[in-house]
Amino acid sequence: MFRSALILLLLLIASFAYAQHSQEGIVYEIKTHIALPDIRVENLNGKFKTQTDKQGHFSVPAKGGDLLVFSGMSYKTDTVVVTNLDARYFYLTPIQHQLNEVVINGKGAGAVNQAAFKPQVDPLFHNQTMTYQRNTDGPYADGSVKGGVSLRVWSNKSTENNARKQAQLQERDKTITIIQQTFSDENIGKYVPLKDQELHAFAVRYTPDIKTFTAKEFNLATYLSKCYGEFMKLSPEERLKLPVFEHHEDQSSN
Repeated sequence: MFRSALILLLLLIASFAYAQHSQEGIVYEIKTHIALPDIRVENLNGKFKTQTDKQGHFSVPAKGGDLLVFSGMSYKTDTVVVTNLDARYFYLTPIQHQLNEVVINGKGAGAVNQAAFKPQVDPLFHNQTMTYQRNTDGPYADGSVKGGVSLRVWSNKSTENNARKQAQLQERDKTITIIQQTFSDENIGKYVPLKDQELHAFAVRYTPDIKTFTAKEFNLATYLSKCYGEFMKLSPEERLKLPVFEHHEDQSSN
């Protein structure tokens, strides 16, 4: 009886300690900065658990020094120490799934001639894949090789170069779209305490180029924190001025 009363008392004391304190925040996917729903958030010290909502928001009882564990399907588990109870952002890294490596053993029964499955190419025709013609027509069609090679020949090398350039342009346009979405006024307003004209001027001024944005070490929160410090050093008038970007025409097309 006494033991049960003592346990209940300890539970009440623990509950009282957390009653007025909680850690709030939003969980994003690093790099893409997409809010993550249904991420499990657990306070290891107080044994409290919750999940993020559709906008990535969560609130869990906590106090300074507690350990919060963030976990979710397809994301690496992360542990964070609570230093203060200010609302903040948290970032999770997606797990890069890879197919298990398949090893073909060429010894013993059922051995496979791996060379037979490698595409045959002709260096005289820009390393295009060759396909041997097979017997697929007529009453004696059995799929056997009947001689000769079916080879798709490009008209000239410029066709390959144009196709490669087109693919590069499509990838560039895709990246630019992502940058524009990330540095829209609405999205940047979630990170910096600016509004209206100042917010717009900030977003335009500090929108990074493709090389900066796609760099391996790029982190949006760190980047914006540095830019915000620079922005606040400007005078109120300078902050509202939109930067002028020089336009360089492609001389090769002239």
